[in-house]
Amino acid sequence: MTNKILLSTLVASSLLLSTSAIAEDATGTANFNLVYPLTVTETTAMEFGDVSIAADASCAVDFAGATTGSACVAGGATSAAGAFTVSGANGLVNVSVSGADTSIPGVEFTPSVANASETIAGNTASINVAGNLAITAANATAGTHALSYTLSVTY
Repeated sequence: MTNKILLSTLVASSLLLSTSAIAEDATGTANFNLVYPLTVTETTAMEFGDVSIAADASCAVDFAGATTGSACVAGGATSAAGAFTVSGANGLVNVSVSGADTSIPGVEFTPSVANASETIAGNTASINVAGNLAITAANATAGTHALSYTLSVTY
């Protein structure tokens, strides 16, 4: 009887030892791109100068800062395109500007950029923003006004 118990114990132990786990390891990869964070700073605010509300008309500021349109009035503040400095890694960046703004009654403001992409060289780039004001005389109110827009720059 003792032999049977010993034999049973031996058989049970060998079964436990022979059922060792089968395992396999694999190596994964984590990819990333180290870049300088982008910073965008407005260096010059867009300026239309004096704009007439005597009749329905428009006034535009081009990328060089010159104004055109029958609503543009000579004199007043010197006109200027919006100007931004972008700092980041050298290479191409995507550029966009917010759409039309009608938050001031009688005025529709539409900003624009010359290119949908710009090149950063020497870790900086300059981007000018042009704009157009469409005036509806019957709804416009005289006075000093300011509108905001957003320039978005992404790698």
